[in-house]
Amino acid sequence: MMKKVVVCLLAGLVVVLSAGCGSAASGPGEGGHLTIGITFDRPGMSLRNVDGSFSGFDVDVARYVANYMGVPPGNIEWKETPPFQREVMLQNRQVDMVVAAYSITDARKEKVSFAGPYFVAGQRLLVASGDNSVNGPNDLNGKRLCAPTGSAPAQNIKKNYAQNTQLQEYDTNVACIEALRNNAVDAVTSDDAILAGFAAGDPQRLRLAGPAFTTEKYGIGLNRHNDELRSRVNDAIEHFVADGSWQRAFDENLGVSGYRPLPVQPVDRYTTAADTSTSSRAVLAEYGGPVLAAFRTTIALTVSAAVVAVLLGLVLVVMRLSPVASLRRAGTIYVEIVRNTPLTLILLFCSFGLAQTLGLTMVDSTSSTSLADSAFRLSVLGLGAYTATFVCEVLRAGVNTVARGQSEAARALGLGFGRTLGLVILPQALRSVIGPLGTVLIALTKNSTIASIIGVAEASLLMKEMVENTGALLLVGAIIAIGFMCLTLPTGQLFEFLAKKYSVKS
Repeated sequence: MMKKVVVCLLAGLVVVLSAGCGSAASGPGEGGHLTIGITFDRPGMSLRNVDGSFSGFDVDVARYVANYMGVPPGNIEWKETPPFQREVMLQNRQVDMVVAAYSITDARKEKVSFAGPYFVAGQRLLVASGDNSVNGPNDLNGKRLCAPTGSAPAQNIKKNYAQNTQLQEYDTNVACIEALRNNAVDAVTSDDAILAGFAAGDPQRLRLAGPAFTTEKYGIGLNRHNDELRSRVNDAIEHFVADGSWQRAFDENLGVSGYRPLPVQPVDRYTTAADTSTSSRAVLAEYGGPVLAAFRTTIALTVSAAVVAVLLGLVLVVMRLSPVASLRRAGTIYVEIVRNTPLTLILLFCSFGLAQTLGLTMVDSTSSTSLADSAFRLSVLGLGAYTATFVCEVLRAGVNTVARGQSEAARALGLGFGRTLGLVILPQALRSVIGPLGTVLIALTKNSTIASIIGVAEASLLMKEMVENTGALLLVGAIIAIGFMCLTLPTGQLFEFLAKKYSVKS
């Protein structure tokens, strides 16, 4: 029997290795198939329509290149490629190419290669159609501005226009556009080609303001070690421009907005991948201070949310243990709904639902730091409300460890429910769950990274910026990982010590 099992395992291993060798032998475009990474939420550039089809300038570029390489439209697999996963997906060969308003930079050339450029854009501003107060970056004094998290436009604002500008960062352009429509920000900044698509889709409410104030060359991202493919794609781009297809694609997708792009530049047929590796010393010199500031924000966010979670958790456990049926039911409903809702949705609800729709920002709207303060406090609220459900369940489990005779003795002495719970039951329950509460706090520390989706300047938001703007991926990952280890390991050891010291002796 054992021999048969070994033979089957060896046979399976041979099949897997054979399949792996077979896939490695075939290159992009071979066999009449391509996997192309695009974005799904940029009108005019690359948008997934309600019927599942795709449209936009980048989509037309990708289709033309694929057809030039002998791949028909039906053999293209479209894969969503978020901005901060583009390099990784190319390096891991999850996609053959990325066509997603992908600016060519030296930092990115350290990780991937580029064909093109096929488009020249520039950073610009999008404002409400009736707002004539903003026509360029010099008009941003005192204004609230939104940009995609860690993007080149966001970094440009921080470096050159941050003195009197409040910057709100969201993970997507769509979130920024929604904030503009809700009057939560005064302007959105990104590449003008991207903003033009949104303006074309809603010309009654949105308009492009002023001229471009940077230059961004869009290229087609490819695996860094495939010069032959880059040469073929460059050939396709040259034909795309020369035969008039470029102009037709632009007119159909972006021309209606009134946007006029910069002239297309000749493709860059560099023969070797860029070798501009960022040194560890340079990364630390540039980001050492911001890393410390980001972790200070992480600590403040964790501690504040922990206070909210413990207080709310105590209220919830009292409700769940209450002799009043309606309170028990309300506590149970809250715990079950919030605990089983993704934390991302809770934080987005706090930002878009409470702040933008209902106006509950919890800050003075005239403050010069109102956006940052609002994002931080809303994150504390969301993290605290979510974590409180786990605190409640941990405490409820601790209550179950207290002998029933304790509550019976308290009632015999004439103590009511509240005094019995507060003076007899909960103090003993807390001592028995110190360890699990430490685990909840560690989980809260790590969950604080999700606050970056609504622009809280904590560690994970800085990591996105560092990954986007440096080639030192391993160093960046190590810095952030070590930072979180410095936060979580001592926390675990402290709670382990407290659990042993205050454990209930049997």
